[in-house]
Parts: sequence; C-alpha cells; structure tokens
Amino acid sequence: MTGQRPPQPPQQHQHPQGDDQYKPFVTAGQISGPKTPPAHRQQELWNNVFGENYQAIEEYEDEERGRPIWLFALAGSVLIALIGALLWAFLAGPLASSGDASPSEPSPSPSKASASNATQPQAAGLLEYEGTPSPVQGRIADSESRVSIPKLGGQWKTDVDQQKNLATYGYVTRQFVSAGLTTKGKPQFAQVMSGPLGQDLASKYTTTDDLRPVLSAVVFKARQNLFPKGNKVSKVGQQKLRGGIGQLAAYEVSDDGGKTLVVVAAVNTGAPLPSIVYMQVPDIKDDLLPDVGTVFKSIKVANSN
Repeated sequence: MTGQRPPQPPQQHQHPQGDDQYKPFVTAGQISGPKTPPAHRQQELWNNVFGENYQAIEEYEDEERGRPIWLFALAGSVLIALIGALLWAFLAGPLASSGDASPSEPSPSPSKASASNATQPQAAGLLEYEGTPSPVQGRIADSESRVSIPKLGGQWKTDVDQQKNLATYGYVTRQFVSAGLTTKGKPQFAQVMSGPLGQDLASKYTTTDDLRPVLSAVVFKARQNLFPKGNKVSKVGQQKLRGGIGQLAAYEVSDDGGKTLVVVAAVNTGAPLPSIVYMQVPDIKDDLLPDVGTVFKSIKVANSN
C-alpha cells in the first residue's frame, strides 16, 4: 500500500550502562579491559574467588620467602655439633665412667709406684746345691787372665793343651768331665774354663760396676759355639763375687731334649778387659752341681791373698 512504511525489526531493549552497576557476573575481559569495576567491587570479586583471607596467606608466604635458607642450615649445624659434643663427653670424654677402676681407688702416685718397683724381688743369687762336692787338689793359675781357680779332683780332668783350648773353646784353662753324647750324637761335657774376655766382645765392657752386658754376651756366644742350634735360655740367678771383684750370672740352657746349667763370672783384674770364668753342668751330670759353689766362691785375682 502506498504510503505505508515497511515493518521494522523489533528493537532489543538496551539498558543504559548506569542502570545496574552491580551485575552478578563480570567477565575476565571486563576486569582486565578498559571498563574496570570500582575498587570495592573488585574486592568483592576477589573475595568470592579466593576467600576473604587471601591477603593474609600472601603475606605469610612473603614472610617465609624472606627468611634466608642459610639461617636454617646454621641452626641445624649447631644442633648436630651440640649433640655430638654431649655424646663424646659421656662416652669417651671427662664424663665417661670407667669400668676398670673404682672411683674410690685412685691410681697410685709416681712416688708410690717407684717404691713398689723397688720392692720387687730381683733375680736370686747362686743356688746352694745339695750333695758332696768334688775334692780340691790345689789351684790352677791362669797367667793370661790374671785369675786362679780351684783344681777339681774326682771325676774332673785337666786339659793342659792351652793352644787347643783357645782354638776350640776360646779359653786358656779347661777342666772337664765327659757327659756322653747328645741324642744327635754330639759329645757333651761338664767343664770349667777361664781366660780373658775375647776382643770380639770388648765393646760390651763399659764399666767395672755393671758387668751384666759382658755376662750376657759370653753366654750368647757359648750358645752359638758349644750348644746345638735352636737352644733356648733363661736366667736363673745373679750376684756379686766375693770381695767385690766382679759379678756372676746363672742360666739354664735347654737343647736337644736336655738342660744344662751355665754359670759365667766376669772378674775385674785391673787389665784393660775383665777375665771370664765359665762353667757348665749338663743335667745328666747333676751330681757335679755342688762343684759350682766350690769354683765361684774361690776365684782369686793373681797376686792377691
């Protein structure tokens, strides 16, 4: 029809922007876009999403992040060191208890310990052997060693070949009694010998007051030359000679299934080296043991009364 306007599409109802400023939903674009809600509306939105305590949580995390890690490491190290120190003090340190000694029994003082050592028994002197000693038939003077010793009779024989004695035994004078053969077929003897200390042992002589190094060296050499290899020795006595002219020591030498008493005396004669009187008695000839006292109680230095 003429004069009528074509129909218009229905117009959508548009509300002005300011009609509802508290819309229940706001898009992320609206939050971050140019049309940002007022500040109090933003706070309500954040509270709805994160809860009312979100700010307190954030501050707590900031506080935790603000603490340096080295502080915790230092505190832990100090604690471990303290625990270790306490364990050491109670287990191995001054606070540790001792299971070996009682607190009521303190350790002896150095003076008491010295006194205790001084009272310990020393090696016994020369033993007195029971039995009948061999008769004495005079004396044997050893001009080279400047000593004289008893000349024994009975079973004893005197070897007058001084050169042979020196070459075989290392002594000038020799008295002997045959004691048969060892289990290995080697001849053995009871014997008394005398002579100067050998030059090979001269370094053992350092003073007239202590002749023990000399005695030990002489018996060691005898074990090498007069006894089978593998022998063993133990000291059984020591004492000074009569008149203070020297010292003696007694030993027990075990060898080849038997034992032998060995007695050695070192005599100060005024010579550059002391003189030696040596005696040995195998256990198979123990009836000659009383002769030990006869010999060593009667040693004299030449030209003395």
